[in-house]
Amino acid sequence: MPATPRPPSRCGPPGVDGSGPPSPAGGHLHLWTSPEGHRLHAPFGELTREDSTGRLCCHLCGRWYASLGSHLRAHGWTSDGYRAAMGLASGTPLTGRSLSSSISARQARRYAADPDHRRQLGRGHRMARDGSLAEAARRAARDAAVRPQRDAARRAALDAGRATRREARAARLRARLAEAGSADLATHLRDRHAAGASLAELARETGLGRDRLRAALLEAGVVPRPPGATTPAGRRARAVAADEAAARRVGTDDVRAWLDRRSREGWSVLRLAAAVGHSPPWVRSRLDRTG
Repeated sequence: MPATPRPPSRCGPPGVDGSGPPSPAGGHLHLWTSPEGHRLHAPFGELTREDSTGRLCCHLCGRWYASLGSHLRAHGWTSDGYRAAMGLASGTPLTGRSLSSSISARQARRYAADPDHRRQLGRGHRMARDGSLAEAARRAARDAAVRPQRDAARRAALDAGRATRREARAARLRARLAEAGSADLATHLRDRHAAGASLAELARETGLGRDRLRAALLEAGVVPRPPGATTPAGRRARAVAADEAAARRVGTDDVRAWLDRRSREGWSVLRLAAAVGHSPPWVRSRLDRTG
């Protein structure tokens, strides 16, 4: 029994099927060239079909396929781009005869068996006859033309809304800091953290969420304490350490007594804060305790 001829694995001109000896480079030779100088495996401007199977030859790799549409994605190409680059008409089908026949037969069976499908196709035919289909295509083309401008306007509106919300948050934060007597967020966070304030307390004072608060602490040069470190004993120890540091700064053994004396002498809270290196809220808390 004679053997069935093996379909060629690569495209080629008559008599060349890629089954002979390999090229000197060890692969299949590019036998055609596009006007731009690209080496091709099939003639430019032609869609090569295999006579025995009806498969199509890929210009890019020289292999045969029942459909080039899905295969082109492996090359990173679209069907329209492939047609344009290979000199094919825009409506050239990229499916082989056998696959086209199979699709046609399947569609015919569906048309015969599905009344709803027939109604939909009939509606499309009526739209084509009365011109409404062409009008819908024109509307789609107009929409496609204005879509970039519409998308740009939508993005601009979203960006403006985000900017407005950012400014509103910043205004609320400035009001909170002014109420606390702090010049800026970094100073407030450093002073309150040194005084033993927990992250929850700082969040309530500033209105910042957890992530934004942690980021602001790091920007202020403050390393947030690990969970569990903010205990009553820890807060007392840090408060004592802050008092001792302030006392050394002004050369006294009792910073609270020193603050009380200077306050009675007429020093303002801001002047006292600058002297001890702490915030006005810190100074007020010490004065309240001495009073």
